[in-house]
Amino acid sequence: MQEKLEALFNTLDSVLPGKVSYGRRESLVDDPNYIIYQVLSNRNLVYADDKSLIKIATFQVNLITKKKDLFIEERLEASLYFMGYEYELLSEFINEDGSVNRVYEIKQEVF
Repeated sequence: MQEKLEALFNTLDSVLPGKVSYGRRESLVDDPNYIIYQVLSNRNLVYADDKSLIKIATFQVNLITKKKDLFIEERLEASLYFMGYEYELLSEFINEDGSVNRVYEIKQEVF
């Protein structure tokens, strides 16, 4: 799982270098555009001999921008695509401070 998290971090960091954090924003307080990612679940999928052989990990990626920024959105989606991530855009909404939050979900097999 650690490999998957590191690979995802590297992909996200290529979009907004130094503005990516796991789970919370605290280290990114002064940045108007940033990405937060985290693991939502790691569920068993395939069993053999009473042991899990394959799990499905679900990652959530939040892109928060000061205002709607098509360039950053396209850059993030292109980076995910070119690195082989299958992603879904779950939602986009305006935060109380007027910033835009786009929520992506990525599922990957973990052996």
